[in-house]
Amino acid sequence: MREIRKAAFLSCVSVATLLAVSMTGCGSKAPTSKEPGAEETALEEPVSLKFEDGEAQPILEFSDLRDPYYTNENSDILRYCVYVETDFDTDADGNADLVKVLMQVPRAAAEGNFKAATIYDPTPYGAGTVEDNDESDRQLYNPTPFDYDNLYGAGQKRVPADKMTTLEAAENADPESWNYYVPNGDGAQGFYLANSYDYYLIRGFAVAECGGIGTYGSEGFELCGMDLECDSHKCVVEWLAGNRVAYTDPYNNVEIEADWSNGNVAMTGCSYGGTLPYEVATTGVEGLKTIIPFAGIASWYDYTNSQGAPTNYDVNYEDYLAAYNSGAAYLDDDWTVINDDYASFLWQMSQDQEATNGDYAEVWDWLDYSHKTDDINCSALIVHGLNDFNVFTKQADLMAQAFEKAGQTFKLVLHQNGHALLDGIMVGNELWQEIMNKWLSHYLYDVDNGIENMPEVTVQNNLDGSFRTYENWRDFEYTSVDYVSKSTEGETSTVDTNDIAEYYDQYVNSTDDYGKPFTRDEYYLNLSEGTGVSYTYSFEEDQTIYGVPEIHVRMATNDVDMDGLMVSAMLIDTIDYETNFKAYMTKQRLHDTVPVKTIEKIDGGSIGHVDIKEYVQSNTTAKLITFGYTDLKNYGCGYDSSEYTLKTEEMNGGEYYDYTFYLQPTVYTVEKGHSLVLVITGWDPYRAGLDEDYNSGLVTESNPSRYTYSFTIDDSSVDFRMPAASGE
Repeated sequence: MREIRKAAFLSCVSVATLLAVSMTGCGSKAPTSKEPGAEETALEEPVSLKFEDGEAQPILEFSDLRDPYYTNENSDILRYCVYVETDFDTDADGNADLVKVLMQVPRAAAEGNFKAATIYDPTPYGAGTVEDNDESDRQLYNPTPFDYDNLYGAGQKRVPADKMTTLEAAENADPESWNYYVPNGDGAQGFYLANSYDYYLIRGFAVAECGGIGTYGSEGFELCGMDLECDSHKCVVEWLAGNRVAYTDPYNNVEIEADWSNGNVAMTGCSYGGTLPYEVATTGVEGLKTIIPFAGIASWYDYTNSQGAPTNYDVNYEDYLAAYNSGAAYLDDDWTVINDDYASFLWQMSQDQEATNGDYAEVWDWLDYSHKTDDINCSALIVHGLNDFNVFTKQADLMAQAFEKAGQTFKLVLHQNGHALLDGIMVGNELWQEIMNKWLSHYLYDVDNGIENMPEVTVQNNLDGSFRTYENWRDFEYTSVDYVSKSTEGETSTVDTNDIAEYYDQYVNSTDDYGKPFTRDEYYLNLSEGTGVSYTYSFEEDQTIYGVPEIHVRMATNDVDMDGLMVSAMLIDTIDYETNFKAYMTKQRLHDTVPVKTIEKIDGGSIGHVDIKEYVQSNTTAKLITFGYTDLKNYGCGYDSSEYTLKTEEMNGGEYYDYTFYLQPTVYTVEKGHSLVLVITGWDPYRAGLDEDYNSGLVTESNPSRYTYSFTIDDSSVDFRMPAASGE
């Protein structure tokens, strides 16, 4: 192993997010004591936890671990790395894989003043990504069959040769073990999220960050969503709870315990970091008391497929994302030579996912946590953006249902941003960090603050940005709504996908009269004739959609010899296609998030000021509310994706079949005077990119593409079933 790689392993301790509990004051002076003839002395009271109004209060002075002159000496917060030992040897080197964890721990806890709880962010990106690994680098894959059972070999466990305390590890810690720059990466420092939890860190919580097996600095193979990836993060929780071994480095077998920990852990993170808390929660691991996932994935099938159709530009996405985070599997510092076995695994995973062509199969069941409810024994505060076009809201719905089935407390917070956190936003009359503080204080320190009694659902309104609460998430009722007009004449409408690519290319390269590029929302609303059909609905009063809208329709196709034929349904808010109105619109230049402005800065104590922000609405003529996709070859199934398996019975060309589009769960108020437009079209160019054959001109009449097909809609069957909260 090259020296630059070895350096990345040195001196790092297992990462976990810890919260400390105590009711004593912060850094106050004890009364002076005086004996006859003795000089008067003042003893400083030990630093301990402090709670007011149900929230942990600042007790520590902040020190920045990114300071080039940083040292643990005289710092209220100790930083170091540990290597937690797992049970499996995924890379088959003979030893159980170690995972590297960055720990940030209150010195007072390490000195024994109190026991701290941990906030654990398991984001694989944090260790460092293989930035140059893109689609072209699939040439590194080894086209050799791989047996997944080979990943489950029990590695040789290490025998501790010595032991070290946290204080000793902190004294020996080298800041370069977390402030390194990733070789051939994107130039970012390792553990780039290390400053994300400073608000909680100075309040006495310990914070852990770990990429998991196969990421840079750890050992093994990155397996993107598989149970062994989950197990490696479960092992970190076990170490934090005092039930697993960790070492100070990968070489010397010096054991280290979380001697400062109270054994209670909360997992949190965004996107991939929000997915792993779902995974680990399904294991029922001891010590995990709660999870706070932001934009997490509950089912990888639903991330790249929908109702039997592949919807992502690349359905075999997990292998790519695994490779993107697989710093441990490269054998050279230029990351051009990959472990042969891992290259075979990536190829096999790619082949297995692509072969499903949108159908639910065993490979997707491995990556579906929404069905694994038997062992869930923690609470969940689930946060998701209603305008998230990366990870859709169905993912939050699936896990809310999973926690409900498990009989565990869950709360659902839906906001108007896209794929993002909620920090800095006022939710009702409280800053989000304060709400999260109360949640953590309650579940990690048993603070009786009533946060567990908050309403089951908190939703940000799309009209004015205020938050409204509901007592039950899935307590909604359906009303069938008839359309008042449609975009084509006749009792049937035919959609042909042959012209979608040409129309899309023209559209994305065009601008309006002011030179502004047209939006995705307007694309659906203005599809050229024959590429889609629209049905318009009008309302006499404001109407709030609450839940999972359903579109029931009968369709027929003559392309019955093909599979995975994507049909899209879009529900759009507009006035008259031309008049502007205000809406929360995501911006591509902002990574598909809503613009944000700072409205106030408040004192954040030793971490500096805290920004209070609000989302900014934009002018638009069309707002995409929700959407759904199904496969022409997969009719008659329900909301559960596991129903969308490969159909064995033959379809008859030209015969009508019953379909239901289950649109993404949403809460949206349609104003009086606005119209809802339902657009049904073929493949969605904003989700599914064209394959190589199509782009290279290899598609012919004798060699059709899954992007060239047509279908006919029975207009009289179109039934928009609009959900509303029970009683509204």
